Amino acid sequence: MKCSDSGDFCILYLEAEDDKATVFKVISEQKKPVVLMLPVSPVLPAPTATQTKPRVFQRPEDFSDLKHIKRWHNLTIIFVIAGNEHLRQLATRNGFPAYASIDALGEALEEGRLSLSHQRTMTKNAKTAPLVPPASFSMSSVPFASSSPHASPARSTSARKTVPLAPPASQWSYMTQAPASPPNSTAAPHTSSPAYGTSSPPAGHARPPAVKQRRRGSRALLIVLIVLSLLALGGAGPGYFLFFEHTSASNAVAPVSGNIVGRLYFLSSEQVSESSNQGLDDQVQLDLHDLQPPAPGNSDYAWLLSDKVQGDTTVLLLGKLSINQGSAHLFYGGDQQHTNLLAITSRFLITEESAATTPIAPSPDYSTWRYYGIIPQSPDSQDPNHFSLLDHLRHLLAADPLLDQLELPGGLCNWFYRNTGKLIEWTVSARDRWEEAKDFAFARRQTVRTLAYLDGLSFLEQDLPAGTSVPYIPNLASVGLTDVHGSNQTPPSYLTHIERHLNGLINAPGATPEIRKEATQIIDAMSHVRQWLQKLHDDAKQLLSMTDAQIAQPPAFALLNDMVDQANFAYTGEVDPTRGTMRNGVIWIHAHVQSLASLDVVQYIQRSQSPEIVPSMQPFTTTQSWFSF
Repeated sequence: MKCSDSGDFCILYLEAEDDKATVFKVISEQKKPVVLMLPVSPVLPAPTATQTKPRVFQRPEDFSDLKHIKRWHNLTIIFVIAGNEHLRQLATRNGFPAYASIDALGEALEEGRLSLSHQRTMTKNAKTAPLVPPASFSMSSVPFASSSPHASPARSTSARKTVPLAPPASQWSYMTQAPASPPNSTAAPHTSSPAYGTSSPPAGHARPPAVKQRRRGSRALLIVLIVLSLLALGGAGPGYFLFFEHTSASNAVAPVSGNIVGRLYFLSSEQVSESSNQGLDDQVQLDLHDLQPPAPGNSDYAWLLSDKVQGDTTVLLLGKLSINQGSAHLFYGGDQQHTNLLAITSRFLITEESAATTPIAPSPDYSTWRYYGIIPQSPDSQDPNHFSLLDHLRHLLAADPLLDQLELPGGLCNWFYRNTGKLIEWTVSARDRWEEAKDFAFARRQTVRTLAYLDGLSFLEQDLPAGTSVPYIPNLASVGLTDVHGSNQTPPSYLTHIERHLNGLINAPGATPEIRKEATQIIDAMSHVRQWLQKLHDDAKQLLSMTDAQIAQPPAFALLNDMVDQANFAYTGEVDPTRGTMRNGVIWIHAHVQSLASLDVVQYIQRSQSPEIVPSMQPFTTTQSWFSF
């Protein structure tokens, strides 16, 4: 059984192994309204002889017994039971509001504008309180609500929209403009949350129409309910992946960031697999400075969050920060599966919460938010595919749709790096066997493999002399490293495809001068790699055009030596003999594209607004320099 006792309510997620006595004891000890979330399951068959005890709340007597506890302790108890109409009916027949989903309960709370703290007060003040909430609670918006005469007639919710968890466009941003200060200035000390209310719009904007302020308790309950329910459905434990629904509010006014206090980097353990993107961007390095220490009894917690516009939000607790003289450093080594974090997260948050209990999700109260960061996610209107900076990064480092179709997970740079390394393996083995064993047939086979990785399997045949025997070549060579039919060929080569995304980064909203400079340098290095790979391609074609007699001659060996040189240059780079400067290769490119996967962490500045766990936040404008190198 998982328990979240936060604010004015207690949420209990029941698990299969929980016994009735323990559950009832925990419920009876509560002083707040209780929300019971049952595991998702169909109607269970009767217990078999081998089962020592049935699961709790699977039999009518369980609900009947709970009703007595409810009356005796004067409690408010609500059920959320997904996927089992029979159990929902049992609950409602015994006087418990029961809902089929978190959305349904959230909609009831939202429509009723009534928090559970208010309901608790009403219940305590009424010694003969009904077994269901009064009509003002508006449980009727959801199927399977109580059949009490106090409730309104039930109506379907299928045509209703999901209750948004982000402020509507008519409400103004919850941030205030940060005062101008030097980049290295110390972050402002933590302050308490200002009084909630209506804030003034920024200069130059008309005031939005007046809207009623939502009650804090019901909104906070709704958020935490969603967190815990989808935590349960995902089977995750506290501090790991939590999922909670929210809706996009892309029209919300962009809040403003504070001073930069450090940076978060996505790193790779390189525990890679050919069948997944695991082992890539699976680690995080956090380096912060100019931090204010938390209040006594509190700690700062670091979180990764998924995209700001996403149906299911991923929350990952990186750990508790240890602040020493204003600085903090944290390394997150990833999970056992080496999950690609860049593929599922793009935002960062630090909250200040109680040090006594590690939270399972960030607090929904903005007054606890201290620092924040985000990778730009605004689509480029000039891009044919409307990719954002985040989209380009993910194609490069996490997953590319074309490669996914070819069962090549992990992003473009991953396979560009790995396949270029393969060229060294093929060319060196071909040369060595030619020299040591005069195995000319083996040298020819390895050269065919080299050409396959350069051309891609789709274009290999046209570069082979008629009658050439083709050895087994894995699917890893489905996409070529260099172009055969120009930059518009399909599928495009890794060189061309990566350059397209690098140019996309340069033009994407949110790209700073530092990003553009870094991407331009990478493109310049790609041009050198293209030359080396093209020379290797020409050498391979020339070798394969030789007869058996010709391939046994010294010129063939010289050609094999040059192939090794070109493969090494492409992979590791070469010193320019005329300038004495380094012309970088794929290793350098791979590392520098990886360095783009980082974000600046800034001081979070709050404006008065109802607290929400998943805001429609855009804490940086495209003109601000917040994502730099």
